[in-house]
Amino acid sequence: MRDQPLVTVVMPTWNRLPFVEEAVLSVVTQTYLHWELIVIDDGSTDGTAERLNGLRDSRIRVLSAPHIGHIGQLRNRGAAAGSGELIAFLDSDDVWMPQKLELQVDALRGSAAGWCYSQFELMDADGSLRPLPVDYFRPKSVEIVHELLTFKSTIRMPAVVVKRSVFDAVGRFSEDPRLLLGEDHELYLRLGLRTPVIVVPSALTRIREHEGRTSAVQNDPYEIMSHIYDLFIAYEPHGEHSQLARRLRARCVAYAGARQLSAGKFGRAALLFGRSLRQGVHVFDWTRALARGIYDGVFHKQRSTLNRNA
Repeated sequence: MRDQPLVTVVMPTWNRLPFVEEAVLSVVTQTYLHWELIVIDDGSTDGTAERLNGLRDSRIRVLSAPHIGHIGQLRNRGAAAGSGELIAFLDSDDVWMPQKLELQVDALRGSAAGWCYSQFELMDADGSLRPLPVDYFRPKSVEIVHELLTFKSTIRMPAVVVKRSVFDAVGRFSEDPRLLLGEDHELYLRLGLRTPVIVVPSALTRIREHEGRTSAVQNDPYEIMSHIYDLFIAYEPHGEHSQLARRLRARCVAYAGARQLSAGKFGRAALLFGRSLRQGVHVFDWTRALARGIYDGVFHKQRSTLNRNA
């Protein structure tokens, strides 16, 4: 890697006018100067593109297209439009600390690792810091696949810098239509199989938690996780990683069934419980999920009755 490689910063955005300029400014004020910013505007209707085009910085390119709503596709478009040897990702409602790129480029320089991530902080919509939950961030370098499969390592996309050669080699972000969320974690798994990772333990990114955040629009997390395991298994990992992924997938499908059962969607619940059995779910996981679905369904029904009678 060259001493001062160009970093392509990819920022997908959609109707983030209250936050996007602050996010862009956190790139502009980086102590590391060799970067280009590719903003992929996903059909914003709130003036986001117009505001960014008004910044008049030759290092910033705004590419607009009709709304597709798939962040993996958007990030791939942004990466393909750039030419940096390294690629970094920043969501348009988050911000970087000034030394973010400098420290992570330094960490990758001369390292065998193909990607790097850092510690991060959480903040509210107004920028006020929020405490991280205990053990939410567990830094792990080199071999990380087991921790990613079991969700014991928490990595956030704006904290990642990856070598373009590695990003391309693993196939970039999945554009599977099932992964409207979770595409970042699925990528980390493929990166982890391909190359070691290195951690910068400093908090170099601030993640803004607010109601409009894409990750706050929850689909069933268990179904999303089962899709991630499906894609990981299709990548044909060897040995213990494959066995672990298959076991965790079957468990997730059973708990997805429990959520459907608790919502009174009995047909869908039966399909998911049956699928988990065919996938070899452990009997303890299956019966626990079934009990959870029944309990939550009864509790939800009782609470709804109380609310109607109040």
